[in-house]
Amino acid sequence: MSEPERTGSRLADACLGVLLAAMALWGAVAIIQAIWIYLCILAAVVGIGALIWWRIVSRYRGW
Repeated sequence: MSEPERTGSRLADACLGVLLAAMALWGAVAIIQAIWIYLCILAAVVGIGALIWWRIVSRYRGW
């Protein structure tokens, strides 16, 4: 069995890791919230552009 001091150190390391992961997740969510509208607009423009390109290419494919 491991020593109690080492177990406490492992627990502290795990807690620190969970804290850092939560902080990183919080930051990522904040960034996404800040640019969400722009991402939706970009996705719509890319999707419409791809749809138009697909229609043009499929129309003139057998030419």
